[in-house]
Amino acid sequence: MDPGPDDIRDGSSDESGSAPARDGPPNRILFVDDEPGAADLAATHVERLVDGVETVIRTDPTDALAVVREEPVDCVVSDYNMPGLDGLELLEAVRSVDPGLPFVLFTGRGSEEIASEAISAGVTDYLQKGIGRDRYEVLANSVENALDRRRAERDLREVNAKITAIHGFASDLASVHVTDEVFDRVVDAAEEILDFDRCVAARRRGGTLVPAARSAHVSVDEVDAFPLDEAARTADAEGVATPTDDEGRSVLRVPIGSEGVFHAIAAGGDAFDARDVEFAELVAAHAEDAIGQIETENQLRSERDRLSALFDDLPLPAARTAERDGDGRRLEATNDAFEATFGYSASEDSGRAVRDGITPDDDARADLAPTDGATPSRIEVQRHTTEGLRDFILHVIPVECPAETVVYSVYADIGEQKRVERILRRLHETTRTMFRGDDCEAIAKIATRAAIDILEFPSSGVRLYDENRNVLSPTALSEEATAALGDRPAYGPGDGIIWEAFERGEPIAVDDLDATETVVEYGDLRSILVVPLGEHGVMPLGSDEPGFFDDTATQLARVLGANVTVALDRAERTRQLRERDDELKREVERLEKFAGLVSHDLRNPLNVAAGRAELARDHIDDADALADLDKVADAHDRMEELIDDLLALARQGRTVDDPEPVPVPPAAERAWRTVDTEAATLDVRDDNFVVDADPERLRTLFENLFTNSVEHGRPGSEDDDSDAPVGSDSSERPEPLTVAVGSLSDGFYVVDDGTGFDIDPEAAVEYGTSDDSGGTGFGLAIVREISAAHGWEFAIDEDASGARFEFRTET
Repeated sequence: MDPGPDDIRDGSSDESGSAPARDGPPNRILFVDDEPGAADLAATHVERLVDGVETVIRTDPTDALAVVREEPVDCVVSDYNMPGLDGLELLEAVRSVDPGLPFVLFTGRGSEEIASEAISAGVTDYLQKGIGRDRYEVLANSVENALDRRRAERDLREVNAKITAIHGFASDLASVHVTDEVFDRVVDAAEEILDFDRCVAARRRGGTLVPAARSAHVSVDEVDAFPLDEAARTADAEGVATPTDDEGRSVLRVPIGSEGVFHAIAAGGDAFDARDVEFAELVAAHAEDAIGQIETENQLRSERDRLSALFDDLPLPAARTAERDGDGRRLEATNDAFEATFGYSASEDSGRAVRDGITPDDDARADLAPTDGATPSRIEVQRHTTEGLRDFILHVIPVECPAETVVYSVYADIGEQKRVERILRRLHETTRTMFRGDDCEAIAKIATRAAIDILEFPSSGVRLYDENRNVLSPTALSEEATAALGDRPAYGPGDGIIWEAFERGEPIAVDDLDATETVVEYGDLRSILVVPLGEHGVMPLGSDEPGFFDDTATQLARVLGANVTVALDRAERTRQLRERDDELKREVERLEKFAGLVSHDLRNPLNVAAGRAELARDHIDDADALADLDKVADAHDRMEELIDDLLALARQGRTVDDPEPVPVPPAAERAWRTVDTEAATLDVRDDNFVVDADPERLRTLFENLFTNSVEHGRPGSEDDDSDAPVGSDSSERPEPLTVAVGSLSDGFYVVDDGTGFDIDPEAAVEYGTSDDSGGTGFGLAIVREISAAHGWEFAIDEDASGARFEFRTET
C-alpha cells in the first residue's frame, strides 16, 4: 500500500490550528516511515487504541515536513532510518516550524547511541519497533500522553493569555469615571478576550434590569431574547451557564455585583463550559470593583463639593489644607471669616506665613491642621487675631480623597466661655469668703463688691428684708451706685420692681428705664436687673447703658445671687444656733444655781433630822420604835441620793465645748472599778478605739450604764443574797451577768446579757422613771444628757435580748 500525499484516515481536516478537546475535532497524527506497510500498521493500531484521532501517513520526510508547515498536526510519529532525512534531522526541521509539537521516534534500529542523541535533541519519546501487539500499545500510550500534554500546555497558554488580557482590562477600568462606560467595556472584553459574540450587560434600576451595553451585531429588538426579567427575579449570586434553553440556545449569566448582570447567548447547545463562566465572573468582578470605586469617588467628590460650599458659607474661621504623599502640607483656601478674624488669606499669604502669624511662639502644636490620622479631633488652642490673643476650639476634620488628604480646620471662638470660667472661679473664692462670715451685713458688702469687681457690673447693692418694718433696707450700696443714685430709702410693698422681684422670687430686668414707667426714680441708670436673695432680700444691679444685662450677665448674676443666698442662710443659722447656745448656757447656769440652792436648803434640815434620829436612838429601847427609826434613816439616805442625782443631772447637761480623744477601753475599765458590780463581768471587745469626749463625763456615762445593768440585769439582782441558807441549791441561782463594750463604725455600744427592760425603753430614759421601786430614775436620764451634751445620737436597741445602748458619735 502506497498512501498518497493526502492519505488521511478516520477523520476530517480541522483548519483552526488549535488542539481540540477530547470531545471536539479529532487530533491529527502524522506517521512518517519510508516503509508504507510499517507506517500503515502503526497508524492502524493507534487509531484503534486512541480515541478521537485521525492519521496522516507520509513515506518521504520532505513531504512530511510540508504537512507540518501547511496543515494542522498534533503529533509526529517517525522512523529513524529514512532516505534524505533521518528521524533526528526531521525532528530538528519540525521543531523549527512548531517548537512544541510532540515528536515520537519509533524505529526498528535501536541503539544506546541513537537513544542518547534522541533524548539530547528533545524527542518527546523514544520507542523501538518490535514484533507483537504490545509494542503498538506502548506507542499508542506514548502518543496519547503526548497529546494530553500538548493539550494541557495549549490550554494553559490560552488561560494565561486570557487572564493577562483580563488584568489589562481591569487596569484600563481604573481610568473610567462613568458607570455606563464600565458596562460598555464589559461587553468589549467578552467579545475580544472571551470570544463571545452576542452579549448584553444590563444595569439594575430598582427591581428591574435595563440594558446598558450590547454587542455590535445585537440589535435593539434582539435584546428581548435575553432573559433579563428572569435574572432580575432570581438575583443569582453566582454565574450560571445553561446548556440549552427552551429555544435551543446556550445561555451564560453572571451577576455584576448588585449593580447588574452580564448575559451571553450562543446558538446551539453546550456552547459554554465552566471555564467560560469562571472567566466571565472574573471580568464581572473587576467591573464590580470599578463601579464601586466610581461610586466611592463620586461620593467623595460630592462630599468635597458639599464641604467646599459649607466651607465658603461657614460663619466660623476655617482653612483648608491638602497633602499628597511626600509633597508636604499646603494651604489651599481660607474663608471670609478666617480673613476677618486673623487678617490672613490663602490667596495672598503662604501657609508658612499664616502659621507663623497666628500661632503663639510657645505653642507645641504650631500647625494649621494638627492631625494624627484620618480621625476628626477637637483641640483647645490660642491664636493671634486682629484683636489680640484669643482662645479657640480647633476642629480638625480630615477627608481622605483618592489622590490626597484634605484637612478642614475650623475655629470656634471660646473667649467668652473662658471669661465666664474665670469669673466662676473667682465667684467660688468669694463664696468661700462669704461662708466664713457670720454677719449678714458683712456678707452683703462682700457681695456688692463682687458684682463690681468680678462680674464687672457698673453698680450694685444688697437690700435685706426687715421683718419688723416689712421693708427692704439698703444694707450695702456700692460707691458707683451711690454716685449714680444718691442715698436711697427703704422700699416696701408697692415700691416698684425691687419689691416685686422680692415678692415673686424671680429676677426682673428692665432694658431701658427711660422707656419704662417706674414707681421710683433710678437716677442716671438706664437698665436694671434685680436678683432675689430668697427670704433675705434682693440684689439690685444697674448700668447707665440700655440693654446691658444680656443672657450671660443675667446667668452670672443669678449664680452670684444663689451663692449670697446660701451664705446668708448659713449666717442666719449660725446666729440662731449661737442664740440658742447662749440661751442653753444661761438655762444650765440657772439649773445649776437652782440645784445648788435646793441642795443647800435641803441638806441642812436633812442633816439636822438625821442627827436628831441618831440621838433619839440612844434614848429608846423599844424594838418597834427602833425599827421605825431605821425606816427614817432609810428615808434620809433616799433623800441624799435624790439630791446627788439632781446635782449630777444639772451638771451633765452642759454642752461639751472642748472634747478630746479618749481611748474607750481604759475609760470603761476605770468606770467598772468604781461601781459595785458584784459577780458581773466586763467584756471589752475591741482593744483600741477612740471617741472625742470629755473624759470625766464619759466615765460618768459608763458608771451609770454599768450600775443600770448590775441592778436591773438579773431577777432579784438588787437584793443581797448573802444570808441564803448554806444548804440551798446553787443551780437555782442566775448565771453571773456579763456587760460588754464595743465599737461601731460610727461610735460605740454597751450591752448586757440580762433580762432587758420591764418597761418601755423610751420611758426608761426619762427623769424619775425606774422599774425598781427603790431606784431614783435618774441614771439613764443622766446618760441621755451626757450624750446630748456631746452632740451624740443615743438609741436603745429594743430587739436585743438584753439591754443594748448605742452611741453614734459621728453625726
